[in-house]
Amino acid sequence: MSQKKIRILVAASDRKRAGGAQTYSFREAQEERAWNRFPSITSARDEAVREFLSAINGQGHGEEVLRLAGGRLARATQKNLAFRHGGLLPVLERERGPLFSALEALPPGVTRRLMDDMIVVCPLLGILAPTDMVPEYRCPVGAQIPGWGSLHTHWKKHLGPVLTRLCRNRRVFSFLPNRLRALWAPGGSVGEFITIQFATRRNDGGLRIENAGAGKLAGAMIRAMFDEDLTDPSRLQAWQGYSGHAYSAVHSERSEGRWSMVFVR
Repeated sequence: MSQKKIRILVAASDRKRAGGAQTYSFREAQEERAWNRFPSITSARDEAVREFLSAINGQGHGEEVLRLAGGRLARATQKNLAFRHGGLLPVLERERGPLFSALEALPPGVTRRLMDDMIVVCPLLGILAPTDMVPEYRCPVGAQIPGWGSLHTHWKKHLGPVLTRLCRNRRVFSFLPNRLRALWAPGGSVGEFITIQFATRRNDGGLRIENAGAGKLAGAMIRAMFDEDLTDPSRLQAWQGYSGHAYSAVHSERSEGRWSMVFVR
């Protein structure tokens, strides 16, 4: 079995599970280490949430910030304005969508490893552990806040040192889209950095990188990495997706400590 310590980076989903316990507010939960694994970014989270909520409420920029209109805007705004005192759930329960659905009902031992090794990159809250307690909210990647700037720029200033520490001497698997991957440039202290992409062959022989559906593939691959001990990228090459995706050496790139792995159908 592969014994090298790993990190798995995934993006937060647009879909969130509703509900949660209201025993504590989000701000109170931030004071508990068991519910906030990354306290060094608490003040940066406070700033991001404050500016975000101010823009969509008092300043009336909801449509611009959330990139929604009509009933969808009204529902998202209502959820966000309940952020500070809304019910809380652990991130792994709060997140919905294809990737996280594929990680449900895991064996207890696999779940424990996932809790330790996975980091969720979130446009509003920076980075989250699967056990961190969060309310329901809606925030698009790269949201622009008039008069303040983009959340992407805000987090790029704060996440580098934290991710460098968390990934030191680890084998890191990144399932992040390009926009979120750009928040952090792994340095020499990272043991290995492996990016995962899924693609479809076009009629002209080129590749179309998949966005829609890639979450489900990523979830299936992450599950297999733990279930089948595929956390060594050399073994991961043998993985095949439910839709026919298989590793393509021709389209992948490998250099010292870096490996861009592309799975094609």
